[in-house]
Amino acid sequence: MAQCVFPNIKSMKYLIPFNKHPRRNLPLDTSKRRTESDFVLAFGRTYYQENLNKRADQDVSFEIARELYIHGFGIADIVAVFVSPRKTTLYAFEMKIKDWRKALSQAYRYKYYADSVFVVLPPDEAIKAKQSLLTFRAIKVGLWAFDKKEGIIEKIYTPKEDKPLTSSANIKALTLLAQQVKSLPVS
Repeated sequence: MAQCVFPNIKSMKYLIPFNKHPRRNLPLDTSKRRTESDFVLAFGRTYYQENLNKRADQDVSFEIARELYIHGFGIADIVAVFVSPRKTTLYAFEMKIKDWRKALSQAYRYKYYADSVFVVLPPDEAIKAKQSLLTFRAIKVGLWAFDKKEGIIEKIYTPKEDKPLTSSANIKALTLLAQQVKSLPVS
């Protein structure tokens, strides 16, 4: 009969106190990830409000959600779907505080299921990325800057809507989005 590894479990002390948030026990560079999450949420709220005001008088409805995971294509930070009587359009957004190159490579994968794809960066990081605007144009990935403090979205480059690279991935994304939009609201 095997012996129990923790014979006196009631006397063991917990490694992480219950009253402390687990992220505080991680190294500092890991705990900074909340900054990116806050950036994503602030952008989502601003983008939602901007489109709510713009589309109020049009026959277009829209929904946005966070973290849409499509197997094999990554997790988009924000997705927005616009539905009109004629068509349904899906936008995917990848946001980073730093490292626009990584954001660009991640965003390109979303082109398999999204009609338009965008990289969203803070203004100072967007200035660095703007120097490589030809790359964004060549692969048709948009570049936007978002000032979290002011709540302003600057659209540096917005590509024309294009068909997703894979229609089956687009259908899968729209199906998953329909399921998630109620469970992961931004506002």
